[in-house]
Parts: sequence; C-alpha cells; structure tokens
Amino acid sequence: MPFHADDGDRLAELGLAQRPADAPSFELTAAIVYLDPETGRRYRVPARGEASAAPTDLASVPTPLWGLIASYGRQSAPAVLHDARSREAAALGDRRAALVQRREDDRVFRTALREQGVPRLRARLMWAWVSADREREFGGVPGWLVIFQSAIGALVLVGTLIAAFANPIWLVAWPLVGLASLVRGRLAPLVATLTFSLALLGPLVLVQLAALVPFRLVEAAVELVTGGRPGEVWRPTVGFDRRRRGEDQG
Repeated sequence: MPFHADDGDRLAELGLAQRPADAPSFELTAAIVYLDPETGRRYRVPARGEASAAPTDLASVPTPLWGLIASYGRQSAPAVLHDARSREAAALGDRRAALVQRREDDRVFRTALREQGVPRLRARLMWAWVSADREREFGGVPGWLVIFQSAIGALVLVGTLIAAFANPIWLVAWPLVGLASLVRGRLAPLVATLTFSLALLGPLVLVQLAALVPFRLVEAAVELVTGGRPGEVWRPTVGFDRRRRGEDQG
C-alpha cells in the first residue's frame, strides 16, 4: 500500500473537509504520503493549516462524465496528490521545466491509480486526460498538435465506423489511425489513447447530454418561475453559497 499517514502507518482513511462556499473544493484534514514503487521517491501532500496546503477538487471529471468516471472513490488519494503536484509545476514559472515535471507527475498519478485498485482502462483514460491538459498548458504548439491530431483521428474513427455499415473496407482506417500516432514519438501512446477514447466516449457523452440538458432546462425554468437564479443550475453552487453567506452575515 503506497499511501501512508505522516507517522508511517498505512493510510486507513482519507480525511477531507468540504468547503461549501467553494462548491466542489475540499481540504485535507491530515497529510498523506505516497511512496512511488517505481522510483522509491516519497511525496507528501500537506494538510490544511500548513503553509503549502491548498484545496483540491479531487478528480477533475467534467460533469457530463460523472456517470462514467466518478470524481471520488479509489482515485481520490491519487487525485489529491496529483492536484498538489500540478500546483507545484505551475508555480515553477518555466514552461519547459513545468512540462518535464508534469510528465513525471502524470506517470506517478497513473501508477498510484493502479496501486489503489482502479481498473486498468479507467486508470489509463484518467492519465490520458490529465496528460492532454498538461500538453495544452505547457507543451506549446506541439502540445496543441497532440490534441488536434487526437480529435481529428477520433472523427475519422467514428466516420469510418459508420461508413463500414455500407462497406467494411472502411475499417482499414482504424489501424492506420493507430499507426499515425507514431509520428508523435514518445507521445504516441498518449495520442493513441486520446484518439480511441474520444471515439468511444464521444457518442456516450452525447447520450448523457441528451438526458442532462433537458433536466437542467427544467431546473432553470423552475428557478425562473419561482424567482430564483436560473444560471445557478448550470454550475456548482459557489455563487449562490457565497451570496447566501454574505446575506446571513448581514
């Protein structure tokens, strides 16, 4: 078990305190320590009250995907660690140095997910999406090309799959798209994972949105009729909670 408490004992529980005014933000009530089995390096995430402590939103899963991958669960401790490491990378002030650190931190994130028992495919998908965000933020033009190639590849996969109903020969595009990822060199596994996961999850997300959007519209209509705030149904309750807190204090 790679996660431990400060005293070295096995981590029996992850202490989290929710910050209602900041909606999905949480703070650690006790520090956690991770021992990377691949390098032996020790990572420590401070608890609230310590100078370097900061809130976390756990796994940053977009709302439409919550039905597929939860924002908390076995992935919580790795997500808290990754949030802390991501803040450190961003604070370096050097894009290249931050990119190098984040690539290692993202690898540690994937390792920790597997150590926590997260299924292999889910762990790889979570690693791929945080890695895509890393390339977008620190990778410059090459980083954006990774995302662009993955998106185009996913569209090709979906399009050729539909065309294959008329003629199966179109399925030859699938291995070709996979081979095209090799032009990205060391990032080829990332591009391949992003491409095929986009092709798989894209239609599923559209199905989820088909149910989610009408429900949010009904919520907004109820808020409008009752004199509430329709805009609040589209995001966490941070704005409402802050105003409410101010009203209560007033």
